[in-house]
Amino acid sequence: MKSLQDTFAPSNKCFGCGPSNPQGLQIKSFLDDDILIAHFIPQAHHQAFDGVLSGGICGTLLDCHSNWCAAYFIMKHRNADAPPCTVTARYAVELLQ
Repeated sequence: MKSLQDTFAPSNKCFGCGPSNPQGLQIKSFLDDDILIAHFIPQAHHQAFDGVLSGGICGTLLDCHSNWCAAYFIMKHRNADAPPCTVTARYAVELLQ
């Protein structure tokens, strides 16, 4: 099964989800029935400190996957062949520990 990123934006160079960015995070969003599931495998260099993912990486995961969710469901609602361009207007990450 191909991700939305690989299907609709194979040349995208986004740091978070761009398939054409070999140094990026390679976040993938997969459709499972009517749910989008993010797939990401953190590497050691994504840590803030031992065993803890960087907050900036967490934010990028939320940003990219949320945009793909919005774009996919707008596309589906409009019966379009391709997702529209979406961007994040605002989001916040509160790290509790």
